[in-house]
Amino acid sequence: MFNFLSHKERIARQAEKQLELYSRPSVDFFVLITISAGLATLGLALNNSAIIIGAMVVAPLVTPIFGFSLYLILLKPKGIIESFFSILAGTILSIILSTIFGFLILLIDGKGILLTSEILIRTKPDLLYFIIALLSGLAGAFAYARPKLSEKIVGIAISAAIIPPLAVMGLSIAIQNWTILTSSSFLFLLNLVGICFGSIIMFLILGFGKEEIIKV
Repeated sequence: MFNFLSHKERIARQAEKQLELYSRPSVDFFVLITISAGLATLGLALNNSAIIIGAMVVAPLVTPIFGFSLYLILLKPKGIIESFFSILAGTILSIILSTIFGFLILLIDGKGILLTSEILIRTKPDLLYFIIALLSGLAGAFAYARPKLSEKIVGIAISAAIIPPLAVMGLSIAIQNWTILTSSSFLFLLNLVGICFGSIIMFLILGFGKEEIIKV
């Protein structure tokens, strides 16, 4: 007997497969994290928004967040663990690399790291940032559920701004400024929770996970 999937089920499977590809920790993932962390750190130190935007485009960290949200809804422990590990490993690696780049800047320049405007705006966590992250999560989940919109993920990655706060955390460790470290950490958490929450809401609106809820 043939098992014909509905159009909705095919879209769900396709979205899950796509997120599974990019939610697992891999060599490509860590290479891109390394490059994006370096770009973000240098862009912040040079007060160059174009370089920072480039770092956001390169950064692959936002995709495992969408994967984590989807796997939570689908109640798939393996996917939850893999995507959570990717988020955790990517976060830790970004902070470590940004700290190293911060020390290199101090070593090369010798004048210290100026608190540029690009750094300072990421030390003032605000509820508006959470709303932006929430909207980014909604848009990201919707784009992944609609294959024709997958190219829009780049724009979503830019608006979500996950990597710059991590780079600020690394720089603050390098210059031993614990006030900036605390503020940028809080901003990162706001973005992380906002994206996760927004994507969960959109996946639920689109009907993901209903079968799993019925089974339970």
